[in-house]
Amino acid sequence: MYIHDHLISAIGSQKYHACLCLLDISAVFDTTDYGILITRLSFWFGIHGPVLSWFKSYLSSRCFHVKCESYLSSWHTSSWGVPQGSVLGPLLFVMYTTPLSTLISSCSLNQHLYAEDTQLFLSFLLTHFDSSTEHFPNALNRISSWMTANPLTLNSCQTEHHSLCLKPRLHIQ
Repeated sequence: MYIHDHLISAIGSQKYHACLCLLDISAVFDTTDYGILITRLSFWFGIHGPVLSWFKSYLSSRCFHVKCESYLSSWHTSSWGVPQGSVLGPLLFVMYTTPLSTLISSCSLNQHLYAEDTQLFLSFLLTHFDSSTEHFPNALNRISSWMTANPLTLNSCQTEHHSLCLKPRLHIQ
């Protein structure tokens, strides 16, 4: 609702233009690096001692196997990803990507992040179209670099860019 209200307010005045970028991050829950996550829990969120040990225990040595009809695979140990379908999965991923939110803010873009859904948006005066739209390519390059350094993949083929404005009203006399 926040994004909707922001965009409608911006373009409703007919003085502003708005840009929206919907990022698609591939396999977010499967590629979360445990070491990076534990470090973020400690340094970004101040989690230490027994609570940090509990998170380490929760994430480490997770085993799984796959059943297809009557066939059951052998057990495998997962060293990546956050548990899907758990209450903590989305929360841990949001904590993992907290530095991304800081990076996006430093690019002067508005944002809405929740798990793998990341929306970037910006509104600006129509007279500043060229200089304002330069924010997105620069920000996307920085975001892509951050994701590479944090074993995440920005799926550029599925990322959407939208430019929004109202057509000027015709003044009939």
